[in-house]
Amino acid sequence: MSIVRIPASAPLTFGEATPLGNPQQQAVAQARTAAHQELPDARGSTGVWECSPGSFRRQVAKAEYSYIVSGAGSFTPDAGEPVDFTAGDALYFPANTQGTWTIHQSVRKTYLILE
Repeated sequence: MSIVRIPASAPLTFGEATPLGNPQQQAVAQARTAAHQELPDARGSTGVWECSPGSFRRQVAKAEYSYIVSGAGSFTPDAGEPVDFTAGDALYFPANTQGTWTIHQSVRKTYLILE
């Protein structure tokens, strides 16, 4: 069995920040990732994601678990109520969850995307 570890104390090397598609307001959120890796059993991927303030549509169709390391915002599922989150919260998105992210304070999260 291979254990996947993302060290909290190691400096992370992030990729270039890119604007997120389908912005929902004037400020276009910029996101970047670090430590992205495929799971050894090919059943998903994990890494660290950062995003600047803004609002945009969720672009991941697969199931996802996220732990919010820092920042604050909300996620509003289509035809649902907003779910506020802040540092220390964990979120789970079932596959095909559609909705809108609103980032109030720059967010850093670890993620696990499941196949």
